[in-house]
Amino acid sequence: MLVRRGEALLLVLLGIPSAAVGWQIARTWGLPGWLPAILAGLLAILVLVSVVRPGLKELAAAGAVVVLYGLPILGAIVRWRLVAGPTALIGDGAYQIQLARNLLMAGIDPYGHDYTGSGLERAPWGQPFPNPALHHLDYWPGTIVLPLPVQAAFQFATGWWDERIWLLLTGVAVFILLRWLLPGPAGRMAAVAFFLIPGHSLLAVLGDNDLPMIGLLMAATLAIGRRRLMPAAFLIGLAIATKQTALIALPVLVAWGFANGITWRSLPRYAGLAVLPVVVFVAPFAAWNAPAFVRDTVLYNVGSGSDVYPIQGIGLSSWLLHAGIIHGARDAFPFLAIQLPLVIVAWALAWRWLAQHRVAGDALFWMGLAFFVFLITNRFAQPTYLLLAVELMAAGLVGRLAPAEPTSAGVPVAAAAA
Repeated sequence: MLVRRGEALLLVLLGIPSAAVGWQIARTWGLPGWLPAILAGLLAILVLVSVVRPGLKELAAAGAVVVLYGLPILGAIVRWRLVAGPTALIGDGAYQIQLARNLLMAGIDPYGHDYTGSGLERAPWGQPFPNPALHHLDYWPGTIVLPLPVQAAFQFATGWWDERIWLLLTGVAVFILLRWLLPGPAGRMAAVAFFLIPGHSLLAVLGDNDLPMIGLLMAATLAIGRRRLMPAAFLIGLAIATKQTALIALPVLVAWGFANGITWRSLPRYAGLAVLPVVVFVAPFAAWNAPAFVRDTVLYNVGSGSDVYPIQGIGLSSWLLHAGIIHGARDAFPFLAIQLPLVIVAWALAWRWLAQHRVAGDALFWMGLAFFVFLITNRFAQPTYLLLAVELMAAGLVGRLAPAEPTSAGVPVAAAAA
């Protein structure tokens, strides 16, 4: 009984706290109480549908994600556009990214630019000192360049843009990728686990800008699993060019590649293909203003002094700071000496496991674990970083443990439909 009702149980276990977060968002926005009550009732109907009508489980899972994850983002976009005031917010990262694209379209280097007066200073910050993002663009060029045609076209048609439009489209792509990676109930449950982790919708309302990188890594995982190794290599390169954090997942994806046909002899060819998009995206900006690019994307994260990102968040760095082992939020500390051994252990375990278990859910889990180990010991461990790790681990575990779909003539019904 527990196995057969597993999808409904997951919707309840994750849907209720996600709905509670949505309720708090609605209260912050001053929405009438009947609106979130209607959405809560809709969630209850979706859970009931997944129990009494097994053929509609796909609709129930997608509907729950739309109601609890998609609608708050749409609401945030509308409020940012129509409502002035402190409750109409966008995260500093999401807002800076769209500002950087506008600068680039105007022929201005977004790296090393002074964003003071752009509205970025009004984004949520919560620290006693000014947001250092006013003088640094931490995001790698792929984050700025890849969605540029979409933003340019949307702005041309409407006169405005909100970065969360791109992130919402990316969320749709991630949902579809999970369904392809893990057909049948595994994909449905993994998608629910990925998007309805309590707090995910709150971070997405501000702008979950890790999502495009995750989508590219998932697409690479799917391509490797289908032995499309050249497209996979290119997708990995795009992920790295989008966010340098993707480098943490690289050894896990290589291990997944060896489990699916890559050999030591063919590895250099695929590695060269992965490097290509990184060079294409990074080289122009490095040539444009190399010192500014290095300051913003490298020294800003790992350096020390008044011009670096201060220690904050909920990871090891904050614990050391509060314990007095690190004296100041901008003091130097050899975090890499802690991070590297721990993540190497995670990579080694991933190699050993994936060599014997060729399951896509395992690849997602080990990527998430590598992210968690590295980011929790990072100089700053923001909630978005931990979410990045937990959602991948949750999707991987649920996808690994989900029961198989009933078969007909040896072919899984849901897998054939997917």
